[in-house]
Amino acid sequence: MQSKEKAGGGKQGVKRYKNSNLFLYISGFALLFLGIFLIAFPFKDYAATMRTMCLALIAIGCLFILAFAFNRKWYFRPGWTLAQGFFMIIFGILLLYTFDKELSDSINLIFSMWALFSGTTQIAASIQLRALEFLKWWRILCCGFFNILFFAYFIIDPLSDYLSLFTSLGIYILVCGIICLSEPFVYKATIN
Repeated sequence: MQSKEKAGGGKQGVKRYKNSNLFLYISGFALLFLGIFLIAFPFKDYAATMRTMCLALIAIGCLFILAFAFNRKWYFRPGWTLAQGFFMIIFGILLLYTFDKELSDSINLIFSMWALFSGTTQIAASIQLRALEFLKWWRILCCGFFNILFFAYFIIDPLSDYLSLFTSLGIYILVCGIICLSEPFVYKATIN
């Protein structure tokens, strides 16, 4: 009983944990909406679509940081959410101020770096969760490997003749939203 209470932080720790998931749910749904927007309803103007995507990524990055900061038991929230939040803010600012210059040609490379960064931080987080004896650590590991596959996809870009850039980005952002929404269930199933 004592080890279970220690792992879950007691009743108060679980309540605080659930409140921090609200930010992850909001950011996950925001990523889903952004992905759908990029796939189905992009603006005809390239610059307007890029600005919308950049501002959304900055806001979602702030939500990731809030999700990490509002968790009282920091060892239950792996650092990939914090690192992902900072990376999304930096990525959004970088794209916002340089997308109309030489960077627009290398946007696949930038998204591949995002996928690589996300994958490696999730794999590292899964190793941490395994060491903490979480039962569902392998889910985060699978998400990390899935991001590594997207890294290879953006580097090789085999479907560039068939899919537009925004469709590929939208699909990846949709997957990121699904990963973000499923992440709290890894902890919930283990803690409760």
